[in-house]
Amino acid sequence: MCADNGGLVLAGGTGQALTTAFRPSQDLTYTPLSATSDGGRIWSALSPLDAPLASTPDSLAAQPDTGRLVALLTSGTAEQAAAAGATWTTLITARALAATPAGRSCGLHAITAVAYTAAGAPLLAGTCSRLGTAGIFISTGGAWQAARPALTGALARQPVTVLRLSNSGDQTAALLAAGTGQHATLVAAWSANGGTRWTLSPPLTTSGQAITAASFGPSQTAAVITAGGHGAMLTDGRWQLLPALPAGTMALVPAAGGTADALAVHRATLTIWQLTSPSGSWTRAQAINVPIQYGSSG
Repeated sequence: MCADNGGLVLAGGTGQALTTAFRPSQDLTYTPLSATSDGGRIWSALSPLDAPLASTPDSLAAQPDTGRLVALLTSGTAEQAAAAGATWTTLITARALAATPAGRSCGLHAITAVAYTAAGAPLLAGTCSRLGTAGIFISTGGAWQAARPALTGALARQPVTVLRLSNSGDQTAALLAAGTGQHATLVAAWSANGGTRWTLSPPLTTSGQAITAASFGPSQTAAVITAGGHGAMLTDGRWQLLPALPAGTMALVPAAGGTADALAVHRATLTIWQLTSPSGSWTRAQAINVPIQYGSSG
């Protein structure tokens, strides 16, 4: 049994496959891993990472169908395993990536996310000093290349942060923040071929509020929650503000057709709320009581 005080990072696979990393906390110095192939009914332990996993939403990724894993450590190093339970080896360090032509062209500061393309090529995201540049990189033929969306207009004159990088169906999905503070705007981007061409969403103004949660759904849908407790969803090619979120909402799960689920937490109770349209109202669909032994981890 692993203590999960440090939080969990999940990486989805094919079908109901899922890999979970337990981020280190207190005296734990390595990262335990476990996996399921049946949606969580049976779990098995994997070879742990002998280092702490980075505290970012996309610090762990699994390649569908193969079981390959890539992980981002707190040191800024990306490691990979050929299959679940296999030995971990270094993919590249932040310093080495910054020294490549692609890293120098963006002024790479740090690696912040890992993913795979639909074809199985490793993807890394990071922060860059060059304005208008999203730091997304792909490994092809043993070399790292820039795989970033082309930003235009006012976005090309702003600093760009990659907030999320993940697989969404058979595409790579990225959430970008252009600008800072009250002038920051969000842009979602999708690529089916590892960054050669990207489809960009219209920009969404955040009104000076930080993003506390973001997720992708099918058919180029996305959803975000701001620090003010507001929600917005991208559906049918446009952003729409959502009705006031249920109290305690921690995550939004968007779906095609303008529907969404809100996952709200209050102590040991997880409540799932459903929205049938962006202009509708939230309806409670399910409440799950999760047994928690408070204080069991010291």
